[in-house]
Amino acid sequence: MKLTPLDIQRHEFQQRSFRGLDTDEVRSFLNEVSEEMEQLRADNEKRSAEVHRLNLLLSEHRQREEILKNTLVAAQRTSEELKDNAKKQSQMLLKEAELAADRLVEAAQSRAHEIEKDIIELKMQKRQVLNSILAAIANLRNLIQLMSESDAQSDKLSFLKRKAEP
Repeated sequence: MKLTPLDIQRHEFQQRSFRGLDTDEVRSFLNEVSEEMEQLRADNEKRSAEVHRLNLLLSEHRQREEILKNTLVAAQRTSEELKDNAKKQSQMLLKEAELAADRLVEAAQSRAHEIEKDIIELKMQKRQVLNSILAAIANLRNLIQLMSESDAQSDKLSFLKRKAEP
């Protein structure tokens, strides 16, 4: 059974003896004990209230800690996702750049082949023109030679005509 300060103050001793205790002294002592117990009870209530307040605060801090942990985990997960996405995007951009570079190389090679064909065709045309010019020169030589021979024969004929005309 718990004693309260009020229980101590109201306590009555049943047995009285001739040489018993001084009632005033007992009462005085009981009052002191009662006051002390009251002080202890008040201190205990304060401490209980403080423990309750600290438990609430601790619970709040634990909740915050849990929230922070969850937030940290989510941030780490998001960070990893961002890294993965950035890596995937960079790989995709790299592949696109490689494809574009391959297309440019193919286009350049195709253009180079076209230019080579054009050069070969121009060389053939040059040969044809040169052959045409050489043929024309040969024809002109032949013509000049024929004209020279014709002039020489004409001169011979005119010489003979002059001798025959007297």
